[in-house]
Amino acid sequence: MKGNSPMTAIPLKVTGPPNSSREHHNPGDAKPLFRGNGDTDYVCGHCGAVIASGMGPTQHVIVDSTICPGCGSRNEFPLGLRA
Repeated sequence: MKGNSPMTAIPLKVTGPPNSSREHHNPGDAKPLFRGNGDTDYVCGHCGAVIASGMGPTQHVIVDSTICPGCGSRNEFPLGLRA
């Protein structure tokens, strides 16, 4: 069982502004697009919504970038997190 230590939050690089033509959630209500079993969260560099939750050192995402479900900004994942 994991302790109650807080997750490390790493902001992602924003590569595109929020898209105002799409409906987005409140950043606090947005669900992560990826989930791991580690202790690092990767958050939107614009609004802070968690995009990849609980990523461990050996876990990766399958995309280079994604649209934040909270605000619609395009965020780029670090090279070391990409598969």
